[in-house]
Amino acid sequence: MQSFRAIVFLVMSLVFTPLLAQKVAYDWDKDVDFTVYRTYKWVEVASGKSAVETTHKRIVNNVDVQIQAKGVKLARDDNADLYVGYQIVADKKGQIASFNPDGQWNPGPGMSANASKPSAGTVAQGSLIVDIYDKKMKKLIWRGIVSAAFDSRQAVNYAIENGLSKLFVNYPPPINK
Repeated sequence: MQSFRAIVFLVMSLVFTPLLAQKVAYDWDKDVDFTVYRTYKWVEVASGKSAVETTHKRIVNNVDVQIQAKGVKLARDDNADLYVGYQIVADKKGQIASFNPDGQWNPGPGMSANASKPSAGTVAQGSLIVDIYDKKMKKLIWRGIVSAAFDSRQAVNYAIENGLSKLFVNYPPPINK
């Protein structure tokens, strides 16, 4: 009986250890009032989409649940207040890209002063980055990063759901007074 418990403990620790290492970080534009946003639309960040369609759907569905739980609805047309995009960093020291459809977007948190070529530095391999942009201001206003989201093939489904749940506790960010 004790050997069975030891085996169960070993298997559980191998499966859940990467999840314990999972961290979330976020940053936002402190001058933005997040209470005015009512709708959002998905946009594709340059080469950031998951190559695995089921993983892509899982990420989009989980982000949808998180954002809609905050009272922001998915727009069925182009009249959205916010643009939402994600990317996965698969390389060891991957560059974070940003959504920039026309070269006229302004920098936000973690972005360089050159709005036509936003650069937000590097993050660890296996990270999931979620960006939220203000459509009217043409500006990145919130960025969240789930590190260790893709450390283990077996744990990836749980890691996405768990990581995004932890991340969106911080959205919308606290109101500055």
